[in-house]
Amino acid sequence: MKAIIKQSALALGLVAALPITAALAQDDDALPAGFQTEPVLKTTTTRDGDAIAWQQGSPEIVSVIGTIEPGGRTPLHQHPVPVFVYILEGEVELRTEGGDPHVYGPGEAYIEALNRDHQLFNVSDSDAKVLVVFAGTEGQPTTVASE
Repeated sequence: MKAIIKQSALALGLVAALPITAALAQDDDALPAGFQTEPVLKTTTTRDGDAIAWQQGSPEIVSVIGTIEPGGRTPLHQHPVPVFVYILEGEVELRTEGGDPHVYGPGEAYIEALNRDHQLFNVSDSDAKVLVVFAGTEGQPTTVASE
């Protein structure tokens, strides 16, 4: 339980800091000495070019770090909510229904396709680690298994 509370507090702290950091990143004159920002991603669309859509209800942010072993993969799935993915380690190949495969490496990020089947494959020789942040609705699933 403590781990869940700690993860939730960290996720909320990061989410709360994002608007401040984004605002500071837009105006370098506002940054204090010794503080720098490096933009990771700013977009209004998914990696496939679809508009990001928000669900109705009480917002809930969920973040996880996923580890995929060499040659491993995620199950075939889709997301009904916006999902931010940041590659921490290794190289992964994203295969999305109706799209071309794309390889991402450390430091790269994308917004996952909404309601479209996809899988992430580890194409490196070591563990791949990805930070995944779901912008969902309390009590609703963030991920749906595909058949």
